[in-house]
Amino acid sequence: MEKAWRVLLIDDSEISLEIAKEALIKGGFDVRATTSLERFGEVLGSWSPEVILTDVNMPGMTGSELCRALKRRYETAHVPIVLCSSMDEAELGALARDCDADGFVPKTDMDHLADELRAVCETMSW
Repeated sequence: MEKAWRVLLIDDSEISLEIAKEALIKGGFDVRATTSLERFGEVLGSWSPEVILTDVNMPGMTGSELCRALKRRYETAHVPIVLCSSMDEAELGALARDCDADGFVPKTDMDHLADELRAVCETMSW
């Protein structure tokens, strides 16, 4: 039996959030999801995710800004962060590298979301 990796998902679009959440649950992940940064902080503090999947374009703080902030914190620097967006794949990849994200997944590729996150989780050393 495969490990059920704990994923914290944030996306301001409820539709995108539900699509990603459903794909990850079907892929065997243990998922917590939220549309707000405030709730994200609450879940992050109480649940200890093993990977974070964040939308790039959100109000208040972009996914890349969130990634940079989490990578600077001792408590969260080790948590892999994967960016997700409908932007051009090359642009998304460049943004992920620029903010030190551990991976990226285009929203147009939700069929492979679970596989992509699993690959990121399996390459991390905890």
